[in-house]
Amino acid sequence: MATRRCDTLDVSGARLYYEVRGSGPTLLLIPGSNGDAGFYAALADRLAERYTVISYDRRGFSRSPISRQGSVAWADAHTEDARQLLDAVAAGPAHVFGSSAGAVIGLDLISRHPQQVATLIAHEPPLAELLPDAARWRTFFQDVSTMYHTEGAGPAMQKFMTGIGMDAAERPPHVDPEVIGRMSGNVHTILTQEVPNAPSYNPDLAALDAQQTRITAAAGRQSRAHFPSRPAAALADRWNQKLTEFPGDHTGYWSRPDEFATALADALAH
Repeated sequence: MATRRCDTLDVSGARLYYEVRGSGPTLLLIPGSNGDAGFYAALADRLAERYTVISYDRRGFSRSPISRQGSVAWADAHTEDARQLLDAVAAGPAHVFGSSAGAVIGLDLISRHPQQVATLIAHEPPLAELLPDAARWRTFFQDVSTMYHTEGAGPAMQKFMTGIGMDAAERPPHVDPEVIGRMSGNVHTILTQEVPNAPSYNPDLAALDAQQTRITAAAGRQSRAHFPSRPAAALADRWNQKLTEFPGDHTGYWSRPDEFATALADALAH
């Protein structure tokens, strides 16, 4: 296990908890809608031999409390957090890996602040607006949010997981109970902030087109038949890329950290 340094960074309206491991080129890991750096812990340990790995809890999740509610748009707030974290911790442009909503934030970051990003691996961004059946998915995600308010977290999460093909998602052999405990406290944020906002984000495609040679669109092999892979495939098609496949499903970085670390290092090297 790599040596881990833990610290916090005050940003507008929140205090971000972050962890740093290893040495070498900087690699920022942006969490998805689980929001917690703990889901990247095993992956970060394995990558710390090659990189200075930064992981963090996104605002409103786990150990990154919000100090005040603001009117800033979802993407604006999370992208600015990532930018400030890189300013504070990284020495120069960083490699960035984001999965799910974290990939959305990574795409927004490279479109707004390309000077801070050396390369971006965008793993399964839930960009429903890129799909020909966007209206269907818009309705689905709104229905999940509505169900949370009318029927509670359990039915809403079940609908969400089943609808995107994650009802049989892989889990690692050994699950950290502290991470799962924190995750249970994040359900409200997931269902009220992430589900309505991440899939409805409209990327600045012109800005992304200008950076396409530094962006890799990626998806899990086990996600091929499901929603999480489709927006990544749409981006790859737009840029005449071959979709880069990673081990596992939507959370392969958590369930298969050894294989995933190898695949991520290979993707960053090309």
